[in-house]
Amino acid sequence: MNTVSRRKFLRSATAIGGGSVAVFAASSAFAFSLEGGNAEALALYAGHCSANNNQYHTELVAELVAKLKGHTQAEIEAALAAARCPICGCPIA
Repeated sequence: MNTVSRRKFLRSATAIGGGSVAVFAASSAFAFSLEGGNAEALALYAGHCSANNNQYHTELVAELVAKLKGHTQAEIEAALAAARCPICGCPIA
């Protein structure tokens, strides 16, 4: 009877388990795909910041200015210049 040491058994079990995880992970990675939006969703996305007076961007600016209260005006302006809308990605100021 061939005896297997505990170290050899654990090493082979780890290799087999890791290999099977890699196979299953590789097959599920192909499940992700990008799809274009329908016409209504694209129109909403494109029209979100097309208006000059965007209420959501105004709210974001006010929120950021409130959070930065106590900082210098230059620091606030720098933060506003770097801030982006989380929906459309446009600059908010």
